[in-house]
Amino acid sequence: MNRLLYGLSLFLLAGTAAAQVQIDINRPRNEFDCAYPNGIAWYGSQERCLQELCLGKNVTNQWLFDGDGNSKRRRRNPCYGVDPRSFND
Repeated sequence: MNRLLYGLSLFLLAGTAAAQVQIDINRPRNEFDCAYPNGIAWYGSQERCLQELCLGKNVTNQWLFDGDGNSKRRRRNPCYGVDPRSFND
């Protein structure tokens, strides 16, 4: 009987501890994710997503270069033209 109660209490404690942990697996990680459906669903719109994720980033250059020195590729900057002061809406 004691084993049953111990197992049951362990199960209940593990269930409540697991219920308190929240992992944001679908949250957009960078401003390039705002064009995808999970970015729009997370923030409600692509504009709101860009306002959140472009805060403090480069909003003046239209093109970005990523990669190492040998294989630079040019990408359009999704933060280009976002007003950094419109965050207080």
